[in-house]
Amino acid sequence: MNPAVIKIEISADIIAWYGAVVATISLISSIILGAITLLRDRASIKVKISHGFLIYGNQVDKNLYIFLEAVNKGRRPVTLKSAGFNLKNGHNIVFAKPKELPIELTEGKSCQEWFSKKKIKQDCQKMKTTIKYAWFKDATGRVYKKKYKLKDA
Repeated sequence: MNPAVIKIEISADIIAWYGAVVATISLISSIILGAITLLRDRASIKVKISHGFLIYGNQVDKNLYIFLEAVNKGRRPVTLKSAGFNLKNGHNIVFAKPKELPIELTEGKSCQEWFSKKKIKQDCQKMKTTIKYAWFKDATGRVYKKKYKLKDA
């Protein structure tokens, strides 16, 4: 008896198709990984808004303040240059003497600016408009913003 003989034929067409499939999968995965890396490494600032009071030692300032905080959630350092509010009439309230700006925020770092809520309300009433959003602007001119509605307190 003869043992069973298995004969395998590999043609040039099969090798060509195999190479094409592997190259296509490799290209698609490289594009996806590149896009993920690009998105992960870009600058990403999150703007947070809160209200509160300032305390100096054991003295509490009775005025209510609006606190704007910028948090770098990306991997790239970002230099923030200015902060303010955009108004519905198209104008901006830009803070002439920010407390911490300009500042370079590295990954996971934050900075905070605060402004008198009473003064902001007076400025809005004087201009007969309201606030559309709060913003921080970086050294490249990119604006990071958060919608905000000035409420009575």
